[in-house]
Amino acid sequence: MKLFFKTTLSLPYLFSLALFTLVLSGCSTLPNKEPQQLIQQTSQQRITTLQQLNQWKITGKIAFFEKKSRNSATLNWQVDEENKTQQLNLTTYLGINVLQLESHSNNHNIQVDGKTYHGKNLETLIHSITGLTLPTQALTFWLKGIPYQESDNISYQKTTQLPQTLSSHYNNELWQVSYANYQQIDGYSLATKFSIRKDDLLIKIVVNEWLINH
Repeated sequence: MKLFFKTTLSLPYLFSLALFTLVLSGCSTLPNKEPQQLIQQTSQQRITTLQQLNQWKITGKIAFFEKKSRNSATLNWQVDEENKTQQLNLTTYLGINVLQLESHSNNHNIQVDGKTYHGKNLETLIHSITGLTLPTQALTFWLKGIPYQESDNISYQKTTQLPQTLSSHYNNELWQVSYANYQQIDGYSLATKFSIRKDDLLIKIVVNEWLINH
């Protein structure tokens, strides 16, 4: 049962407004901070450094485009790879809770529309409840611009040696990630705009803030 769109406040209408806001503000959602100079590293040095970054949080916006379906939400995602925990919250721009996730190892609990759902496979659970396709496991690597599996292929910008695109046959399906608008965050060069594609699906993520826990 796809509960992502079922609420007394008409989530399709709210998501349409939120998506419109996201599109209009896509170039201005990041805070106006003085840009820091990006640290120059070789691609392998960068991968090695970011493999050690296992506690982080992002806040921003996420939008899903698939054929005639368009949905968007505010994104709040905290990951602790060392302790194998994560929290993921999706809300409308009015603050209505769409999805609230808590994970401990492979035990995932999702609250949607006042109900709690449990599962071992997070991506399957999210899709069965909301109808959304979100490659959460791989994204915890891809968002940092590092490969999730050895066969992932990354192309780098010539001048900065930062990831420009990533392609992956994740779960036997071709995924492609594009990176833009890098920021220097606590010594890490991290992208703040992402386009993630698979077949007819396009996921756009705009990060307002990266928080790093050393």
